[in-house]
Amino acid sequence: MADTAAPRLTDRVKDGLNRMIMDAGMQPGDKLPPADQLCEQFSVSRTVVREAIASLKAEGRLRSLRGSGVYVSEPPKPVGGSMFMEAPQDIGEVLDFIEFRMSVEIEAAGLAAERRTETNLLRMEQAMSQFARHLEDNTLATDADRSFHRAIADATNNKRFRLFVDEMGERLIPRRALGASFTDEKDKAEFLENIQSEHRRIFEAITDRRADDARAAMRQHLEGGRRRYREWSLAHDGT
Repeated sequence: MADTAAPRLTDRVKDGLNRMIMDAGMQPGDKLPPADQLCEQFSVSRTVVREAIASLKAEGRLRSLRGSGVYVSEPPKPVGGSMFMEAPQDIGEVLDFIEFRMSVEIEAAGLAAERRTETNLLRMEQAMSQFARHLEDNTLATDADRSFHRAIADATNNKRFRLFVDEMGERLIPRRALGASFTDEKDKAEFLENIQSEHRRIFEAITDRRADDARAAMRQHLEGGRRRYREWSLAHDGT
């Protein structure tokens, strides 16, 4: 049992560190809290914290300076030929990438409906609750949005779907990195509430084990995302 529990614990701390970096708005060069503080924060041993940090170092998210501590690092740029866009700076790339996501995430939603556990549903609910808490702040609920899609990937019981979501990082939900702006708070609220409603429909289909409906709801969600980014781009170019 210990062999299977340890990786999950390390993943939990790794996710927690990523959320901490995002929620605190930490930038490359910012220093993480000391290991002892992280152990207390996540209620785990130093070994688990070290493994989680080592994993994030391998991904280029963190770096160590001898005798100084652990710091947030600029993620390495992908080498030429990667199928993933380097950064969501161009709306055309964003639209292309959402189209690519559809080929993966629509099927993931169907598999999640067939295979989900109560724990998977709880994680989706937690992500939706987190989304609701961030409707009015400057994060645009991007971290919660990514957590929801990651929970669906987990529910497939196929680690490749989760690896897809994890490797995408911020590129999966690019609206904050893209610099999405809104004419007023009402415009922003409508944008996020539409996403929230789409998440709810996906969740309900997965909860009821309606695989075809889950696929349809995910398709509607991603197609809605393409439409929203297109509309935002047109409005942005016109300002």
